[in-house]
Amino acid sequence: MHNTFLKQRNRQVEHHLDLARSQAIKFSLSTGLDRDDLFQVGVLGLVKASRSYREDTQVPFPVFARPHVRGAILHYLRDSAALVRLPRRIEEEAHRIGRSSEDPVTAREQWIQRAYRSKTRWHQLPDHLQAPFDSQLSKLEDSERLERVRAALMDLPELERCAVRAVVMEGQSLRTVGSNHGVSAMTIQRRVKRGLQRISQALRGDQPSD
Repeated sequence: MHNTFLKQRNRQVEHHLDLARSQAIKFSLSTGLDRDDLFQVGVLGLVKASRSYREDTQVPFPVFARPHVRGAILHYLRDSAALVRLPRRIEEEAHRIGRSSEDPVTAREQWIQRAYRSKTRWHQLPDHLQAPFDSQLSKLEDSERLERVRAALMDLPELERCAVRAVVMEGQSLRTVGSNHGVSAMTIQRRVKRGLQRISQALRGDQPSD
């Protein structure tokens, strides 16, 4: 019974990997972050959705899963961005430039504006910027990729695996996870980033560099 349910859930995830792919491409194009890293986060959000989905709700799985995938990526971006701080004088100058009715004219003003926008760009994305993605990838390739993501997650060092599970799959904040483990939020962020890098490298067949 359990094996049948597990296989059904796996097929459900495999058939909807495009949900994770489309969101990863969307945010990658808009933020400049690595598409593969965001895809891994999206897949983990998809797996989380499959675990809590109930067919008797009569809600189609794609409708149920989409906010989980999007939420996993947004949570990852939001929590990471919360630790990024521009110098106060740069923040103040960026606000001054933003309030001005004139466009920035000097190279410095343009740089400040770009730096400030890059810090907050991820949460300013309108929903209509849904990027096109390659829908011609075979289901076999998607299935193999999903299995490799799962295997790579299980192969992570324990500290990184726990960090990825807690932050990406369970939605806990970096600071909460750090407090639970007696380390800083920045340490947890590094573990999550390192874990996602290892997953990405495993999919490419690379060896992580120390």
